[in-house]
This record gives sequence, C-alpha cells and structure tokens, in this order.
Amino acid sequence: MAKYIFNDNTKLLFIKDNYILVENKKNAFKKKFDSSFYEKLLDACRKHYIFNSSFFSKNELNFLEKNLIVKKVSPILDKYIGTKYEKFQIYLENIFSDANKIDYIKNNETKKILFVGAGGICTAMIDYLISVGITQFGFVDFDIVDITNFNRQFKYKENDIGHSKITQLKENLNTQYKNLIIVPYEKKISSTLELKEIIEDYNPSFVICSADTPILLIQKYVAEACSVNNIPCIFGGVGQRSGSFGPLLYNKKGFCRYLKEINKILNNVVNIFPCKGSFSITNSLISNYMASDVIFYLLNKKEKVKSLNKKCELDFDRNEIYEKEKY
Repeated sequence: MAKYIFNDNTKLLFIKDNYILVENKKNAFKKKFDSSFYEKLLDACRKHYIFNSSFFSKNELNFLEKNLIVKKVSPILDKYIGTKYEKFQIYLENIFSDANKIDYIKNNETKKILFVGAGGICTAMIDYLISVGITQFGFVDFDIVDITNFNRQFKYKENDIGHSKITQLKENLNTQYKNLIIVPYEKKISSTLELKEIIEDYNPSFVICSADTPILLIQKYVAEACSVNNIPCIFGGVGQRSGSFGPLLYNKKGFCRYLKEINKILNNVVNIFPCKGSFSITNSLISNYMASDVIFYLLNKKEKVKSLNKKCELDFDRNEIYEKEKY
C-alpha cells in the first residue's frame, strides 16, 4: 500500500465553516469542503503527517496530490521512516528535487571528515555532521582537557580534565552514538609535512581546520597539505565582536590565492595571539555556518555553500554576514 506525506512546501490554514486556505508555488486558493473531508484532513495533519493511501478516498487523494498538498513517500524516505534520519530526509526531499532519487544519507556514510583541532568549533560541529549520516571521523590534537574551556567545549566532562582531548572525545562520542568510526591522531602539527602524512594515512573526504593556534601557520599547513592531496577544506575563527567562516577551498585557484595571502601576511607579521575570552553562543554561531557549508558541499549543492572560495565575516552585534575576501 502506498504511503503519502504532507508537503511542507504547501501552507494549509484551516478556517471556520469548513474553509481551507491553500498556498504553494503552484497556486493559492480558499475553498469550502464538506465537513467529513475537512475533519479528516484536519485529523491527518494533527496525527498522521505520514499516512497510508487508504486514509482518504481515491478522489480525495487525487485532489490533494494535484494541489501539492500531499505527495507519495519515496522509496528512500520509506527506508528512513522511524529512524533518526527521517526528518532530515523529509527536509532534503522538500528542498532538492533529486533527493527522492539519490540517497544522500547513505552517500554520507562513505565520507571521512578530518578535524585539525578538537576544541570549541570541532565539538560544536560534530553533532550536526553525525545528524546527516556521517559516521567516520579523524581528530588531530595534542592538548589535554582544560576546565577553563568548558564554556564552549561541550563534548568533555569533568572526569576528562587533565586527560588527552582526542582520547576523551573518542570515548565520549562512542558513548553517545553507535557505529562511529573514529581515528585519533595525538600530535602537535608543526609543519605541512606532518599534516600531509596524516592526510595521506587517513585519506579524508574533507578537512576542517578548527584549531586556533599557531595563528596563520596552522591555516597555511592545512591549505598546503590539502592542496597537494586535492582535498577540500574549510577554516573558521571566533573573535569578540565578530567571527569568520571560510573560505571553503576546493580548487587549485582558490588554494593558490588563499596561500598567497597567508604567506604575504606571514612575511610581515612576527606574532599574532588568539583572543582569550570566549562566548559559547558566538562559538556555536560560527560552527553552525561552517557545518552547514560542509554538509551542502558534501551533498554536491555548491549553490548553498556561503563560503565557497570566500571568507565570510559574521558581525555578532548586527547579526549580519559580510563577504570579506574572495579567492
């Protein structure tokens, strides 16, 4: 028996006296229905956003389909009904016309994400990546868990204090989630070659630079190692009144321009030190934008990636995003 789902792209407004207002990309109309169909549709909206075809008569179902109020459940969505991916698959099918033919969640299971730095940005991003079906992660860090970072590093517990960050992160993630494949690299990156060796060992689909030190040098190491291995990567940083996400580099042109800028700064700057203060909210905002761009890139939806070969700055006071540099 076929299953149907209400189309989130259609707005339904139930009005008294059995009137319903329907609005979507196809049309908008107000129509009065008999009380039986009105109550049945209202009940379905309240209780059964996914329902069997027998719930409505054939004529009723034809009307609902024709006016984009409901649509058939795809075989891909049917596979995820009742799982943790159900709502994400519904979202994908509402947004992308090919999502009922391509199993993006299954594709994500093959992706391998390498985090360089297991601090605030990493621990804020990880849940979002897991929520879309990514299960394979590598982490590069050398530090220990420090209680003064607990205002933004939410994957660590008090029992972890003083222990290796990546060891505890792996343990805590495996406690929270099932079927993750985690590879830790406990190492302080001091050169492009060191990171290049890790990348060649892990063979990631994507690299996320979530480390804040050494400023500029770690970005240079990541960009150089990823460029040589043709691996896309993204950068992010959080300041006091603003933060940045991107660029998400994916082609030689972008890598070359970014590295040219980094090297120019390094040739003229002796030292830069990161901010000591931090606020969990601003850290999460930057992490959210980074996670969104990574996910859409992996879905091959580059048109949805805000930082594609661009560095974007988020003004926390004005809540506005500016394109800072383009590569």
